[in-house]
Amino acid sequence: MITTRSASDLAKNGQNYRASYLVQQAGYTLGIAAADGPALAALLPANFVEQVTQARNDVDQARQDKHNVAAESKHATTTQNTQLRAAKVWRRKAVKRAQRAQRQGVDIADALTQMGNAQSVPAVLEQVSRTLGLLSKHTAELDSVGPATKPLIDEGQQLYDALQQADADQERTRAADLPSSVMAFYARKGELYLGLKVINDAGHELHAGDPQASARYNLSILHRRPGQAAVPASVQDPAPSPAAVH
Repeated sequence: MITTRSASDLAKNGQNYRASYLVQQAGYTLGIAAADGPALAALLPANFVEQVTQARNDVDQARQDKHNVAAESKHATTTQNTQLRAAKVWRRKAVKRAQRAQRQGVDIADALTQMGNAQSVPAVLEQVSRTLGLLSKHTAELDSVGPATKPLIDEGQQLYDALQQADADQERTRAADLPSSVMAFYARKGELYLGLKVINDAGHELHAGDPQASARYNLSILHRRPGQAAVPASVQDPAPSPAAVH
């Protein structure tokens, strides 16, 4: 068993990731895991890599189903709503204000000056929440070199609340409307995602003293922007599922 989390929790997580990206990411991650072999396996539950491989194969097969394809396409469209775009724009405004202040000599947390690459609703909500906290912490410093920070914080809080509510409303609607087969597909995607995260955690532990080797364990394929190349391709799973070969 990859995780003991409930199917509903897994489905809510899994619906945020494209099956094609998950399968490609799994190919890379499983290849890295195979290269490290027994040393990595010793940090994981018995047969864990094999279970993640099976999850990858299941997702790869399920993503060929036209109903799952249609559901993913609809979700990708509906989540790119006005609130999500507005929250990303607000994040960009906050980062640019912090960058200006830093260039003017203000001592400010580096985390506030980095945009990041969040795409899913949960990831954007997390970023906005973290940014709001940092803006509150550095209000005096930002106010010393620019306009008042309070209106920016208020705007961000309103956008956060609106996006969180829209996400909750959408989840309730989708849970009622989606067929059980699609929910099972989303749950399996969520399970595969967590399996890849666990393997990455183990890889970081294994190579804690070697930053370069540790950095190979990442999710850059999964989190790439649409149209961006799928590399890193230095290591690939030596035994991809038949459905993955075209």
